[in-house]
Amino acid sequence: MVSGILRSLVDWAVLCEDRGDARTIRYVVTETFLVRSSAQLLYKGPVVRINPHELHFNAPDFIDEIYAGTSATRDKYKWTPRMFTARQSAVSTMPHELHRRRRAAMGNYFSKANIRRLEPTILGAVAKFLGRLESYRISGEVVPLTNVARAMTCDIITDYCFGKSTNYLSRQDYNAPFFEAIYTFCSFGYWYMHIGWLGPLMEALPNKVAANISPGLASLYQMEDQWETQIREIQESKSYKDPDNCAKNILHGLINSDLPDSEKTSSRLRQEARIQVNIHKDLTQSPATTLACIIYRLLSNPSALVRLRNELIAAIPDPNTLPTGAQVEHLPYLGAVIQEGIRLYPGVTFRQTRVAPDENLHFKTPSKDWLIPKGTPMCMTARLMQRHPHLFPDPDAFKPERWLGNPRLDKYLLSFSKGTRQCLGINLAYQELYLVLASLFRKYNIAGGSDKGPQLALYETADRDVEMVADIMVAAPAAGSKGIRVLAS
Repeated sequence: MVSGILRSLVDWAVLCEDRGDARTIRYVVTETFLVRSSAQLLYKGPVVRINPHELHFNAPDFIDEIYAGTSATRDKYKWTPRMFTARQSAVSTMPHELHRRRRAAMGNYFSKANIRRLEPTILGAVAKFLGRLESYRISGEVVPLTNVARAMTCDIITDYCFGKSTNYLSRQDYNAPFFEAIYTFCSFGYWYMHIGWLGPLMEALPNKVAANISPGLASLYQMEDQWETQIREIQESKSYKDPDNCAKNILHGLINSDLPDSEKTSSRLRQEARIQVNIHKDLTQSPATTLACIIYRLLSNPSALVRLRNELIAAIPDPNTLPTGAQVEHLPYLGAVIQEGIRLYPGVTFRQTRVAPDENLHFKTPSKDWLIPKGTPMCMTARLMQRHPHLFPDPDAFKPERWLGNPRLDKYLLSFSKGTRQCLGINLAYQELYLVLASLFRKYNIAGGSDKGPQLALYETADRDVEMVADIMVAAPAAGSKGIRVLAS
């Protein structure tokens, strides 16, 4: 009994530990494991027991053991799915085999070939994105770049999921309340993880009741109601039987898949839609977050932007013509810029925990061979691994050049996770980043640049607006941040 009480107290310490400053009050409760523990973990060694249940590894050579491929079974730790309150989605599925079946039903939609076929949809959103920038250039108003980027990626993924875009890029406010609701939801993630009954309770409540309890989530619940309505319309209209719809839209394909009927209920598909939209927009290495941060870093480093523009000018003769993926995806410096942005700004900050249910693992150091019993939760954290000073010297600096001489550094990137549970949207995220950055910086130069074309400059934006100061499942910037903002001229 005493042991159980002590374990509970330690678990709550993980939840409630903070620095006692205003930023942790803003996010209610945060796990500050990342914010304060990076140096401590390096000092303590490559493996640390961070709570009574879990081992955290900061050991690059152990990545492929924890995040094993198809030859091994890896379950998700039972605490992790609690954060999402979408326990029937593939991302939240704990058992290896059930996850494999759910993932397989969607996997083909995110293959490189199918993402290449999605290019016209992506380029359409890019054209609208550039059109909004042009309107700001004419009016002289400040561009809320973070919101614009989020709206663009949300429009793309909802079009692909439902065959109907949210069209947030056409709204004057880009539906900012919806994205604030996502942030509010993320701020509850660790509560849901540590208090096992809280998430199911919120899920069981009617959306109107839940919105009254937490008004900040009202916009999210309203959107989910719309998704469930769309799912029912697809089911009732039998439009999923049209091969063309199934080829173009994820939910049509899921409803028409070989999954049993119990996997095709509107409730489960709504959860799958929530995860696909929200993860693509904000959680598992959102291209929106990374895109905005890369733009900030380039506008803060003129020499890097000059080098990138020289490469883009050589590859894309006409600045007013949108490039294709084939034109830009092999450009070495553009690729290096993207990899460095992904390294510095992973979309998720929570620990990526796995369990090997059927085998003991061995973690070897020069002085010891550690036996890890089967069933032990093991985790790594993208931010810590990707700022490991032994792998990435001067780890906090934006240095795309580090990738040019050593492209295989990508084996240490955990932004999209690894193994059989790697993020489905990895190819879509890369395609968006390549096309948006190439289109944007082929047209726009940094303010004060040598040519006379359109220019961009940061507006009242600093490191505090891009660097993480609190962990709320995603990286939270300093309290009061207005996001990344620019001026177009």
